[in-house]
Amino acid sequence: MFNRRNKVRKMKKIFQWEEYLNWRKMSKEQKLNFKRACLFPFLVYVVYVFLNQYSISILLLLGLYFLIRFKNRNKLRR
Repeated sequence: MFNRRNKVRKMKKIFQWEEYLNWRKMSKEQKLNFKRACLFPFLVYVVYVFLNQYSISILLLLGLYFLIRFKNRNKLRR
């Protein structure tokens, strides 16, 4: 049923905390991935603050855009 004899799969490591503790032995790609993972919460915070401040303005602009688009669509059909 399962063909286990043919191929040996190379497993991708997801939780690499032991490897992240040894910075000197890490490859450049692992270092870059670690830096991205550490900076991601800061990016999320910046986006959260921006949306928290300007969400009402963004919704009003989108509503105005769709209202104008809807009115112009009805004028073209006549």
